[in-house]
Amino acid sequence: MVREIKHWIYYFLLLPLLAILPSKLRGLLIIKVILQFNFKYDRLEKTKIVRDNMRMVYPDDPELDWKVEQNLVCGILMDASTWKFLLSSTAKRKGFIKIEGRGHLEQALKKGKGALLLIGHTGSFVSSFWGLGLHGIPFGILANDAPANPDFSRAYRLFARINLATIKKYCREPVVAFPLGRDRALASSAVRQVKSLLAANKPVVAALDVPPYLTTSTEKVLFMNQECVLPSGFIRIAGKVGSPIVPFYAAWDKPFSHDCTIRFLEPFALTSATSENMQMCAEAVEKMIRKHPEQWFHWEAFPHFLVNKL
Repeated sequence: MVREIKHWIYYFLLLPLLAILPSKLRGLLIIKVILQFNFKYDRLEKTKIVRDNMRMVYPDDPELDWKVEQNLVCGILMDASTWKFLLSSTAKRKGFIKIEGRGHLEQALKKGKGALLLIGHTGSFVSSFWGLGLHGIPFGILANDAPANPDFSRAYRLFARINLATIKKYCREPVVAFPLGRDRALASSAVRQVKSLLAANKPVVAALDVPPYLTTSTEKVLFMNQECVLPSGFIRIAGKVGSPIVPFYAAWDKPFSHDCTIRFLEPFALTSATSENMQMCAEAVEKMIRKHPEQWFHWEAFPHFLVNKL
């Protein structure tokens, strides 16, 4: 019950406040209230887990403590970006969600095979979904079925439904739901929808850094200097259709700010070997994470990717 009450306060009072406050007051609200009183998670526990996992990849980083703290802050900013977007005018939205490298996507779509827009859970990745639509880029997207999952609080599930409704409004192509688990029937339905979108020369957004226990098809790769397992289903689909991969990410421009930049990177073609394709995709996502390690939201879940922890 305590968690439920805290989540209602967090998602529907504190996050809207973060959306309208200037950056200095936003920082105070995050550090002195949200983190101090554990509105989203237990700060001490989260800090320890994130620090231990980041240390596996950056054992000698002198800025590790700062990156851990910023990681917690960035996660809250990402949540608040929903309200920032909904409470802003169209002109203001285009001001704080910028886009670079659009030519890379246009280059990939000239092949007529669609494009798999590969992203990691970094920075303002949620803002990037409606940001693409805001800038006139229609796309399909693979999204999880969190709003229907009873393991989450009711407040979070309502918040997730608001997020999905906003994405559906702006992406202008189907939102393909994949199950949070190993339901093969639901997964097969998602596969057919993704294949159909790519075959119609549509871009489809998918995140590679999904914990493997939530997916039905996986592959071993070298990721963040560790032997890991990552989901391979949509990479296999893109390979069969012949779709190029276009990596992209959305990073926060400065601390405590909602300003972010969506960046498309140079596309690359897949081969006939799934293991080779997966390694190329893992390296592309890793490059994004290493640009802004403090903005990757899966440091807490990182052990779930490790082969020696499975």
